[in-house]
Amino acid sequence: MARRPKTEGTEDRREQIIDAALRVFARKGFARATNKDIAREAGITPGLIYYYFADKEALLQAVIESRSPLRLFEQLEPAQWDAPPAEFLRAILLQALEIIESEQVISLIRTVLSELLHGEEIPLLPGLFLPRIIDVLQRYLRLQQAKGALRPAMSTEEAAQVLLSAMMGLVMRRQILRDASVLRYSHGELVSLVLRTILPGLLPSGG
Repeated sequence: MARRPKTEGTEDRREQIIDAALRVFARKGFARATNKDIAREAGITPGLIYYYFADKEALLQAVIESRSPLRLFEQLEPAQWDAPPAEFLRAILLQALEIIESEQVISLIRTVLSELLHGEEIPLLPGLFLPRIIDVLQRYLRLQQAKGALRPAMSTEEAAQVLLSAMMGLVMRRQILRDASVLRYSHGELVSLVLRTILPGLLPSGG
């Protein structure tokens, strides 16, 4: 485990390094970025990074944990678990979309996709966050199903997969393919489009 200096600014410095890593990964890609690049971006010495992070893979994990929509799903408040499906899904999908389509995160996605298409291996990426988001969505849907707010025979795992895939597909069309037919939607309109299409199939008959 990486050692961390015991100073009042420890957490601020850690956040500074994560922000610098996000910018460097977005600009250079994960494979080509070095800890020296990240240290230069953060305005610190390379050795200081190792007080906080074991290696570059640990930095990537920290970026995804704290700067992607993953944190929204894994830090839900008790009231959010109790919210009805339409309210919960609209709120969390809108917040997730705003994070994903922020300038730095979407730049990181574009760069990582380019690396993957060119055969680069990015450790941790395939299983780091998508299964965890699916798990949280599935737990919420299962809870609402038990309360009678969703169809009893519905597969919560399949519903979670479809919801996430619908949002990811639209983001890819907007930000990678630059498809004007979906770029014209605001974030609110995009979420409404997804929910109008998918939600009726999740609700009980007459719901």
